[in-house]
Amino acid sequence: MKNPDDRLVELEVLFTHLQKTITDLDEVVVDQSRRIDQLQRELKILAGDVRLVRESSREQRRPEDEIPPHY
Repeated sequence: MKNPDDRLVELEVLFTHLQKTITDLDEVVVDQSRRIDQLQRELKILAGDVRLVRESSREQRRPEDEIPPHY
């Protein structure tokens, strides 16, 4: 059986490691949150671009301008 001082030192070491782990994980979560926000902004822009392309292609396509399938 360990004496109380050794147990206390062990607990303090474990606590210190846990604090470091929590700090590291917090940094990862914050970084991922920023990246997700950035990707959402980019996705919104791309979705708008796709919408504009669809709308412009619908307006410009006329059946008389289409090449028949056998060409």
